[in-house]
Amino acid sequence: MALSHYCVKSKIWQPATMSEKAQNQDKFIIRLPDGLRDRIRAAADKNHRSMNAEVVALLEENYPAPTPEKVTEPAARILLWLAERIRRRKPKPGSVRERQAALYENMASDIIARMAAIDSDNK
Repeated sequence: MALSHYCVKSKIWQPATMSEKAQNQDKFIIRLPDGLRDRIRAAADKNHRSMNAEVVALLEENYPAPTPEKVTEPAARILLWLAERIRRRKPKPGSVRERQAALYENMASDIIARMAAIDSDNK
């Protein structure tokens, strides 16, 4: 069984299997215009990612997760502050700075979700 990202169960980190992870993900089928699949494949190869990971990365950049109004986790607050500083300069879509801001926002969202899971397990 292939292992993927880690997920929180109780207070410890345990590896999640691909089947466990896939159960928690949405599936979306899309029709691509002629030639687009090849361009996605080329970009994925260039970035050393699968085509799925490439499409997800592009979607995450263009549609970042909404940030909660009140963030109490210090690490998440710092990451969101960094992303906000980058975005104030209005980086070009797809630029390194834009991707950094999206990465910081994704990391902050992940921290917030994981800490919420830990908090709910402690109750």
